[in-house]
Amino acid sequence: MAAHKRRTFFGIAGGAVAGVAGYGGMNLLAGGGAEAKAAVDTSARLSGGKALDLEGPSLPRVTELTPFEDELPIPPTLKPSSRDTTEVRLVEKKIRLHSQLPATRMWTYEGYFPGPTIEARRGQRFRLAWRNELTGTSPVKGVFVEPEGPPPGFLSLNTPGSRGAKERPEVAALTAWTSVHLHGGRQHAISDGAPDSGVTRGSAQLAEYTNDTAAAHLFYHDHAMPVTALNVMAGLLGNYIIRDENEDRLDLPRGRYEIPLTIADVNFDTDGKGRINGQLLAKRIQVGPSIPGVMAAAVQFQGPYTMVNGRVWPYLDVEATAYRFRVVNASNARVYILALVDEETGQPVKGAIKVIGTDMGLLDKPQGVEGSMTLTPAERVDIVIDFAAFRGRRLRLVNVAPGAPGAPPAPAGTPVPAAGVPYPQVMQFRVGRGRKQSYVAPKKLDPRFKHLTPSDIPQDAVERFVMLSFDTLGMPTIMELQEAPAGMGTGKGVVQLALPGGTRTFRVVGKHFEDATNFFAAAGSWEKWTFISVGPVQQQIQHPMHIHLMNFQLLERRMVDGTAFDTALGGTTRPITIKDAMPIAVSESGWKDTVNMPANSMVTVAGQFGRETGRFMYHCHILDHEDEGMMRPFVVMPPEVLTLQNMMLKMMNTPGKPAAGGGAVPPMDHGAMDHGAMG
Repeated sequence: MAAHKRRTFFGIAGGAVAGVAGYGGMNLLAGGGAEAKAAVDTSARLSGGKALDLEGPSLPRVTELTPFEDELPIPPTLKPSSRDTTEVRLVEKKIRLHSQLPATRMWTYEGYFPGPTIEARRGQRFRLAWRNELTGTSPVKGVFVEPEGPPPGFLSLNTPGSRGAKERPEVAALTAWTSVHLHGGRQHAISDGAPDSGVTRGSAQLAEYTNDTAAAHLFYHDHAMPVTALNVMAGLLGNYIIRDENEDRLDLPRGRYEIPLTIADVNFDTDGKGRINGQLLAKRIQVGPSIPGVMAAAVQFQGPYTMVNGRVWPYLDVEATAYRFRVVNASNARVYILALVDEETGQPVKGAIKVIGTDMGLLDKPQGVEGSMTLTPAERVDIVIDFAAFRGRRLRLVNVAPGAPGAPPAPAGTPVPAAGVPYPQVMQFRVGRGRKQSYVAPKKLDPRFKHLTPSDIPQDAVERFVMLSFDTLGMPTIMELQEAPAGMGTGKGVVQLALPGGTRTFRVVGKHFEDATNFFAAAGSWEKWTFISVGPVQQQIQHPMHIHLMNFQLLERRMVDGTAFDTALGGTTRPITIKDAMPIAVSESGWKDTVNMPANSMVTVAGQFGRETGRFMYHCHILDHEDEGMMRPFVVMPPEVLTLQNMMLKMMNTPGKPAAGGGAVPPMDHGAMDHGAMG
C-alpha cells in the first residue's frame, strides 16, 4: 500500500501509471501531458498482521502435505481515510502456502494473500485506486482431466499434479485484466467492479465506497469476466470490515480475539517425480467434446486441499476464552459443511459455536449451532467460539462430506473421496491451559434487526422470477422469466409454476450475459425475488446466488418437482409443483446478499436496494459458472428516471409488436411487475 506525499499518479513509480480507469474503461485520471491529480492519503497505513512469513524449501520435496504444521497467518489491516485517495497495488509475490512447499507465484493485493483487511466506519466515504502492476502471464496452470469414479468423477480431482491432463493454452496465455468488486458493498455501479470493465497493467480502477450499511463482514475480490475464477485463485481477494456504534457497545471479543478466517480450496502441480511443486493448478473434469476454438463443457473446479488465510491446514494457538471469527467461504465452488471436532474423542463438539451474524450484519440475538453449518461460496458467518471449557485440548474444524441424495452426511472428520472430500481437515485450534471465565454473550445484538415475514414486505414491491437449470450440453444456465400473456400454453421457452395462489406462466426472456437487459429497478425500492433450481434428481449441484446492491432475507425455501422441466425444450412440459418446506439454517437467518440454491428447490428472498444507481449484476457465485454465463445485469435508477425509462420501453415495444426474440409481448413496466399476493 503506497503512502506518498500529494502528487500526481504520473510521479509514482517513475511515471509507470498510464491512467486511472473506471466503469466502461474510461480514464478518470488521464495520461499523456495532462496534469490530473489524485492525492494518495498519507495517513493510510498497514498495521498488525501475524505469522505472515514462512520458511521452507526452494525445491519440491514431498508428495503429501502434513496437516497442522504451520501457524494461521492473520493479514494486516488497512484503514483508509476520507481525505484523499488511497492507492492499493496489485502486485506479483511469491508466497509459501505450506512449510513443506516451495513458494507459490501469486497475484496479490499489496503482496499479501489474502489481501489487507480493509476496515471502515459506517457512513465513512472514501476512495481507493486499485492499481494494476501485475506482470507476465497468469500464475495458474489450467488443465482438463477425464472423470474418474462415480459421477461426476471427483476422484480425478482429489490428487495434485497434471500428469496425463490436457493443458489449456488459452489459460497459459492470459495476462492481467482485473476489476475489483466489493462484495456486499453499497457503491454506485461505476465503483462496483463491472465484469466487462477491467483494467490492464499500468492503469488503475478508481472506486468510491459509501460504507452505507450496518456493521458487517464484506470481502473484495476480482470480478473480471471471464477470468474471475482464475484471478481469484491467483490470489486476488481480501476481507473488508464495516463497524458502527451499535457494535462498539456490545461485549464481543475484539482486538487479538477477533480473527478473520478466509477458507478456500486449492490444488497444486507436481514435478516429474510426483512431488508437489507449489504451482497453482486449476484442474477441471471435462464432460463435453473438444472442439477447436470452443470452450469445452467441464465440471467446476474443486481442490483437495483447504487453505485458511492462505495457509494449508493451519493451526491457531488460542487462550481458554472466547474468540470472534469472521468466516468467509472464498472458494471457487466448494461447499463447506463445517463442524468442530474434539481430537481426543473424535466426536463433534456441540454448542460451542454461536452464530452472531450473517453476510450483512448482526442478528437480533446469538444462536447456537448444535451440529454443522453450511457455507457456500461467498457466504459469510460471524461466530463466537468459547474455548473456556476446552483447556489444554485440541479441537479440529472439519469439512463434513455430504451424503447421497436423501441420505445423512458422513460422520464429521471422515474422508469421502467419491464425494470430493479426500481430506476433511480445515484447521486446528490448540487451547491453552490457563483458566479463564466462561464467556456470556450479549442477550441482544442488533436492536434494529427484525425477521421479515411476507406481511412485512410492501404491497408495491416488485416481484421477479429466475430459473436455474441446465442447457443441452449439461452446463448450468440462468433464465430470466417474464409473466406471459393470458392463455399461453406450454412450449419452447415457456415455464409454468404451480404456486399456492394458482398456476402462473412465464416466458424465458434472457439466458446469457450478453442478452438485452430486462430488469430495471428504482433506487431504494423493495423487491421480492424467487429463484427456482431444477435438475436431475441425482445431481447435487448447488448455486449460491448473489444479488449486488441488495440486502435481503430468506422468506421461505421449498422443494420442487424438477422433472417437469425439459432441457431440450428449454421449458416445462407441465407446471412445476411446489413440495415440502425446507429449513432455513441459523447461518442464513439474518441479512444476506448470497443465498444457497440446492437442486430442485425454490427460494424466495425479499430486500431493499441501496440508494446507489447504475448497471449491476446478479449471478451464481460458483466462479466457474459466473465466468461461463450464469450472470445477468440489472439497472437501478432514481425513481423519476425509471418512470421515463418505462415510458420509452413501452414506446419501443407497443402491444402486439414483435419483441427481439420473436412473438408478441405486452409492454412491461420494469419498475412494477405483477406484484402478486405479498401479504
